[in-house]
Amino acid sequence: MSQTSDNSRTFRVLNLTDEVKTKLAAVNAVVSQHESVNYVEVADVASITGVKKVLDENEMKYKQCSYSTFVRFKDELTVEQLTKLVTDLCANVNVLYVRVDENNHTGKLVVDKLNDYNTLKGNTGDVSFYRFSPLNVPRVQNRNYAGNSRQEGEWQQVPARNTNSVRGRYASAVVGNSPVTNVTVNSAPRGDGGRGGRGRGAGRGGATRGRGGNTNAAASS
Repeated sequence: MSQTSDNSRTFRVLNLTDEVKTKLAAVNAVVSQHESVNYVEVADVASITGVKKVLDENEMKYKQCSYSTFVRFKDELTVEQLTKLVTDLCANVNVLYVRVDENNHTGKLVVDKLNDYNTLKGNTGDVSFYRFSPLNVPRVQNRNYAGNSRQEGEWQQVPARNTNSVRGRYASAVVGNSPVTNVTVNSAPRGDGGRGGRGRGAGRGGATRGRGGNTNAAASS
């Protein structure tokens, strides 16, 4: 059974006017409000067309609602058995979708009215109904695959992660692919203001000249 809300007897309507409420009452629809949101319900599936006609003619923005449950049961059940159980719990229920998983102990069931949804969640028998969440659905655990199963039953493969470190890739690129260039480093000449360079040079030069002067004086004498 395909999951659809086209046959839902509950409508969520925005900006519902009093004039439209009167027209909906004429087609046996019940209007309620919850948290500033208008809900329109009809008793049977045959009345859905009349409600849609009224809303469309008055250019109302709406959508049909559905309430999904995750089902867990102790004994194995078929789709037919699960559906019968729900019809026994809720009078005049409209099941939009029902599924039993391959393990035969869990499944999904969708109804179209909030009252039926709350009735199912309050069941305390061997069959338990919970608010449906994708986290509750059994999944295949495989470290090489991730995500939800596709419609064809396949799994989306996750590409292998590159384990090379950034440092390793950089070193390989520099050493393996780039040519080696010899660099000669020359020290800059020391300026006149360098650590007393002028003083030391003058001292040594003065001493040399002094010695040379003394030597020349002795030779001339």
